[in-house]
Amino acid sequence: MVGLVLVSHSRDLAEALIALVKQVSAQDIPIAAAAGVGPECREFGTDAVAISEAIQSVYSSAHGVLVLMDLGSALLSAEMALEFLPDDMQANIRFCAAPLVEGAIAAGVQIGLGSPLDTIVQEARQALYPKLEQLGEFFETPDNLSTSTDNPPDDSQEIIVEVVNPHGLHIRPAAHFVKTAAQFDADIRVYKLAGPDQPASPPVPATSLSSLMILGVACHDRIGILAAGCEAEQALDELRLLVADNFGEPLEMEETSISDTVMSPNDVLNERKIIPLSEGIAYGPATFYQEPRFRISREPVDRPEREWKRLQGSFQAVRREIEQRHQSAQATFGAENAEIFEAHRYILDDHVLVEQVRERIFNDHLSAAAAWNDSVRKMADSYRDLSDACLQDRVQDVLDIGNQVLSKLFEQEGEMAPPTLVTPGILIVQELSPTFVSQLNPQQVLGLIAQQGGPTDHSSILARSLGIPAIAVPSFSEMLHEHEPSIEGSTSPELVLALDAFHGELWFDPSADLLSQLQQQQSAWQTERRRHLQICHEPAETLEGNRIGIMANAGGSFDADIAERNGAEGIGVLRTEFLYLSRESAPTEDEQIEMLLTLGKSIKGKPIYARTLDIGGDKSVPYLRLPHEENPFLGVRSIRLSLRSIELFTTQLRAILRAAAETDVRIMFPMISQVEELLQTRQRLEEVHHTLDRECLPHRWPIEVAMMVETPSAALLTSSCARYVNYFSIGTNDLTQYTFAAERGNPELNDYTDSLHPAVLHLMHHVVEAAHQNGKHVGVCGELASDPAAIPVLIGLGVDELSLNPANIPAIKTAVRKVSQENASELTAAILQLDTATAVREMIASSSFL
Repeated sequence: MVGLVLVSHSRDLAEALIALVKQVSAQDIPIAAAAGVGPECREFGTDAVAISEAIQSVYSSAHGVLVLMDLGSALLSAEMALEFLPDDMQANIRFCAAPLVEGAIAAGVQIGLGSPLDTIVQEARQALYPKLEQLGEFFETPDNLSTSTDNPPDDSQEIIVEVVNPHGLHIRPAAHFVKTAAQFDADIRVYKLAGPDQPASPPVPATSLSSLMILGVACHDRIGILAAGCEAEQALDELRLLVADNFGEPLEMEETSISDTVMSPNDVLNERKIIPLSEGIAYGPATFYQEPRFRISREPVDRPEREWKRLQGSFQAVRREIEQRHQSAQATFGAENAEIFEAHRYILDDHVLVEQVRERIFNDHLSAAAAWNDSVRKMADSYRDLSDACLQDRVQDVLDIGNQVLSKLFEQEGEMAPPTLVTPGILIVQELSPTFVSQLNPQQVLGLIAQQGGPTDHSSILARSLGIPAIAVPSFSEMLHEHEPSIEGSTSPELVLALDAFHGELWFDPSADLLSQLQQQQSAWQTERRRHLQICHEPAETLEGNRIGIMANAGGSFDADIAERNGAEGIGVLRTEFLYLSRESAPTEDEQIEMLLTLGKSIKGKPIYARTLDIGGDKSVPYLRLPHEENPFLGVRSIRLSLRSIELFTTQLRAILRAAAETDVRIMFPMISQVEELLQTRQRLEEVHHTLDRECLPHRWPIEVAMMVETPSAALLTSSCARYVNYFSIGTNDLTQYTFAAERGNPELNDYTDSLHPAVLHLMHHVVEAAHQNGKHVGVCGELASDPAAIPVLIGLGVDELSLNPANIPAIKTAVRKVSQENASELTAAILQLDTATAVREMIASSSFL
């Protein structure tokens, strides 16, 4: 069954809509919401991590997931959420521009009927037309609307019935009508009569909710029902009874409000989202931690100089503690995770933030606490507004520093420390902070429950380093009150909690049998994890022992951390554009160097191919002032943009060369389509090298240079380009798009997106042969590198390396180890004689000699 995900800025709206959809669906359907942010998700906003989790909770590889969104920024968050999902899952996710409420209802009906994803999407898109028709804003039926333009079959049987429902054929009755009609093997149409036996509109399919709604059937209107087929008579009899029975609703019935819907306690628990933060299983008595409260006065101050001095003293004290924490964290969490606290120092020393506070103190005569708190909250809000989910998670760090300074101003340092647990158990907090987690003792704190947080925030990363299982439960207070109303605010020896942070489960007062089962699961997981990690870090070799390099695609240190844990041999594509987005000015040279060095530490000094800026007019980057282009995918983007933005390009090249002096960074140029572009980039690179030499700044020279093969022209020019590069990386996503002149993401062009099409494979074959003839290696990145079915073909083509989503590395390494190089070469030779992608995949599936 197709899954349905509702993305909304409002949690209340999403929950109410889910209840409404369940009323009209023929059966229970997989539906989830990703809505709201902040405590218990009650603040307006959307979260990419929450969206990805919602998608995974209802995902089925056989049927896919439909995602509906309310406002523009919800779409941005949803698009970002795809980055967190495996490539094979992404292919089965459909975003739809349908109106949220009407679209969800139409989709819910079709999902309950077992309709395929394409049909559900079509019905959702059409859901707005009944309202437009009713308001007179839309008079012609769109071409793609599911009305029948052909005449009903000549042998159609017909009945005419009167609708007596007080509200006419509204959502629930229409949904009942669709469900009933779908049960019969018959072609069933419906029309509304304007006068005696005269149809006011052409017949529409009885299985289309939106088409039925367009009819605008009111109370006491008459409708005609036509049916043809082997079960036509039974269908008409059943539909006649349905209408006569008022669609199962009492005639005097009032509309039931959402709040009237009663759910059992188990249903409520299952509906609530529990987010795994740090994997593991834990159980024990509950202890509640109350965060310190600061009473901040808004009264004007007479001596702003004194307030400023107090604030400076607090800064110094916090700065010393951060340094101490950074030093101790290196031993506890490792150098990479200790950098979290180094970042805290940069927040504290942010000159823009400090100047804002100073102005509030001296100009507005606010106290140090009020000025600091206002400015910190403003900075936190600016992070929340970013579209990048990982950047949104940095709100936690900002508020952490904010509270540390406030604790100094109010002399409440002791209240910031975690409590001492009398008995080891589960600690419940409102929200975790990196400073708080760093002070936890895993021998005392067996598990953590936070009421807000996400798996990519720094607190979760530190909890994983400590090995403390943790979950986020936005509705924990409500669940606790339902279980035990008297418990609140302190240690409760009577209350025992158990949590499964693998699957996001929570139990109150678990039974002895359940605890025994959880212990067994934990032991089995630890054994499997040790075996899994060992295999992940072994080379990926074919049955003959030929090694295939396995690299990772990454956009930041979080991806690099996952890549390192999963056995990546380096970063095959570093998407540096993530550093340029969601900010008001371009990153400085020092910022880029710091980012590259941090990644180098995360990946343990393994090679990093830093792809230069790869954006164009399809991305909103205010400081670049990119002109509007009718087709930005064929416009000034990627290397074309860099060569026209010399200052921007030069800064990035300087940063890469300088960082490469300390870690193994290499340069990759995207979207090369002409040899002339490659010559220009090499010339600019040489000039930057000479400038750094004159400035006596350490940098790597010579440096390895790679180019992306993303256009057919680049593929055909491989031999010419080989003189100027050390390595080729085939970007299969764009190469496929440009080969077929078909935009990725356009649902009407899905038939043109398979990178296993012979046209694309012939280009790849040419690249590999030409590169190898010139002594150069070839890698493949893009979705094809993550497709297990494509692995024998890529090996048969002679590809040397694969670069893929970090999460897919273990599966792809396993796929490589099952392949015979000799047999793969034979298979690929046969595949290159085929004409279609379908034929290619059929041959792979039926192959018996791999």
